[in-house]
Amino acid sequence: MSNYTCLLIEDSMIQARVISQMITRTGWVALIALDLHSGLTVLADEPVELVISDLMLPDSTDGSTIAKIRQAAPDVTIAAISAGGGRNSASTLLERAKADGAEFLLQKPFSQERLQGLLGEVAERLQSGTRRPHVLVVEPSRTLRKICEAGLKEHDFRVTCGASLDEALDHIDVLDLDAVVTQVDVTNEDGAELVALMREVFPGVAIIAFSDKGDSDVARRAWLKTLEAGADVALPKPFSSAELVRSVHNGMALAASAFLEAARRSA
Repeated sequence: MSNYTCLLIEDSMIQARVISQMITRTGWVALIALDLHSGLTVLADEPVELVISDLMLPDSTDGSTIAKIRQAAPDVTIAAISAGGGRNSASTLLERAKADGAEFLLQKPFSQERLQGLLGEVAERLQSGTRRPHVLVVEPSRTLRKICEAGLKEHDFRVTCGASLDEALDHIDVLDLDAVVTQVDVTNEDGAELVALMREVFPGVAIIAFSDKGDSDVARRAWLKTLEAGADVALPKPFSSAELVRSVHNGMALAASAFLEAARRSA
């Protein structure tokens, strides 16, 4: 990972020192700024491949931090630092950060391993010049997870798997995600609740829900509620790898359009 430079914008001197040391341990060069103005000055003077910035800075408390960095450096990769974690962590700020151009999220406290994974992914994209779409598979069955993972990787997707949503949230970057593939149970009406929760947790991300479609009235109502709750694609089992990949591509297109429209209306 050598020969790449990261600008860290963090207003706490102690945390800036700790995080910058974590960055240099991976082989990157770390530059530090303690406020947005200083960070923008560094961007104007130094070649930088990655900016890691706190969302809230002393001279940028209105939520526009990422937009200002993106305006100053249109081609740089941006990772946002957010306090807290889990499902209820500053979702409005995160949605805005994504709309403004942040590609990654680091939720405090984060480990050396988590930071190293982010820097490794950025380095791979810089070296290859491409970005593989990132899909999260949430499925309790290990066998079914592996089947979905293998089918998606054959078509050059980057795949992360989790047995549950809670497990996935411990390992996934909600900004660096394009689609979620998950199974819902249409023998009752609870599947829509899971989809609605995922829609809240992963704004702008495609949701592909698969299940045994079933022929009962309950199953049909649940199937429709899954779509009404926010799933972009409802995929009946059994399905082939080609059908799964096609559903993910279609879902990504639908989710991107919906997210851009929502951002336009809120602007």
